[in-house]
Amino acid sequence: MNAGRDRFVDALRAASLVAVAVGHWLMATMVVVDGEVHGANALDSIAALRPATWLLQVMPLFFMAGGFSNALVWRRTVRRGGGYTEFVRSRVHRLTRPAMAFAVITPTVLGLALLTGLPEQQVGLVGELLGGPLWFLGVYVLVTALAPLMLRWHGRSPVAAAVALAVAAATVDVVRMEVAGGVGYLNFAFVWLFAQQVGFWYVDGRLARVTRKVAWIVLAAACVALLVLTGLGPYPVSMVGLTGEMSNMAPPSVCLLVLALAQAAACVLARPRVNAWLERTRPWAAVVACGSRAMTIYLWHLPVLVAAFAMMLAAGVTPPAPGSTTWWLSRPVWVVALAAMLAAVSMPLARWERAVPARGGSPGGVAVACLGVALVSLGLFGLTLGGLADPETTWPSVAGVLAGRVLVGTVGAACGYPSQGDGSARDRVS
Repeated sequence: MNAGRDRFVDALRAASLVAVAVGHWLMATMVVVDGEVHGANALDSIAALRPATWLLQVMPLFFMAGGFSNALVWRRTVRRGGGYTEFVRSRVHRLTRPAMAFAVITPTVLGLALLTGLPEQQVGLVGELLGGPLWFLGVYVLVTALAPLMLRWHGRSPVAAAVALAVAAATVDVVRMEVAGGVGYLNFAFVWLFAQQVGFWYVDGRLARVTRKVAWIVLAAACVALLVLTGLGPYPVSMVGLTGEMSNMAPPSVCLLVLALAQAAACVLARPRVNAWLERTRPWAAVVACGSRAMTIYLWHLPVLVAAFAMMLAAGVTPPAPGSTTWWLSRPVWVVALAAMLAAVSMPLARWERAVPARGGSPGGVAVACLGVALVSLGLFGLTLGGLADPETTWPSVAGVLAGRVLVGTVGAACGYPSQGDGSARDRVS
């Protein structure tokens, strides 16, 4: 396997974020009750759609692809004489540049909306909705920062590392359900670190050596396990959080870990044919186009959704009720229209995804890098929890992310280390 150039991983990364956007566009809706607009989730009223989240919940795939990229960048950094500080600077700046643009533009627009007289409650709800996806970046930054340590563990005992994380995740779930619910948030680490470990298995070629027969067995076993956990066990069927029930997503449960195994097995089965398809010009060009603006797609797909709903309501058009005939028939047109809007929006915004050398002032070391990572993640979590419409919480969180970026950038700049790519499509195709 050519670990430095893997079109399948590029496609996996791009497809996973596109699937997140499409999933949100299908699930999220608005209803008008007594003249007031309220957000709604189609899965709350269409229970038959909840098993579809087993396909649409693709965050494990993104963390697997992240493990692949993190392993490549770390090993390349070491070969070039760099170390942890250079690795962190390379990864954190690439991930957070688009997020900084989003975290400045969106609150500013919401603040202007308040000045025009829009109801504070509705603007606040929109701010909470738009800030929600930033949890992912906060977790991803932490998981990425731990990648060199986890790679060392993986190198010594790959099976033991994966099993230990799986056992830890299962233990956390038991304590979460039986003793203290807050303990469940530890699985933001254990579950997503497990998915990253699967990416390490891929980059080392271990997954490529898995036979199709074994892959089918793992896929079937994982599906049976999910059926048991959600049918006979205490877990809900939906792999995304819904109102009034335990969430498999926030915090993640062991179900997502099992789903990661199922998706890894499916990747083993699909990879040969997908790679052959990606040798064609048009499919590969589509992957490159999506890959070059992956974070833009992820961050801006919800603002596009809100804008579309706002235009509908301004025109006096009420969104169809979820599950109605009109709702079903309009979904293809709805998704295509939103995709066109997002494509237009992403053209000027995708520039923030281009890698540029980070700049800083005074020199620092590993401790400064770790502090920077902590500030970036805490700032992103603050934007998730506080939303993007309250200036008292939004701007301090933005300042935290910015301060973390400065510290991480200071570390890299002090060493004079060049910006590094991750082996993805955007780093290889001009």
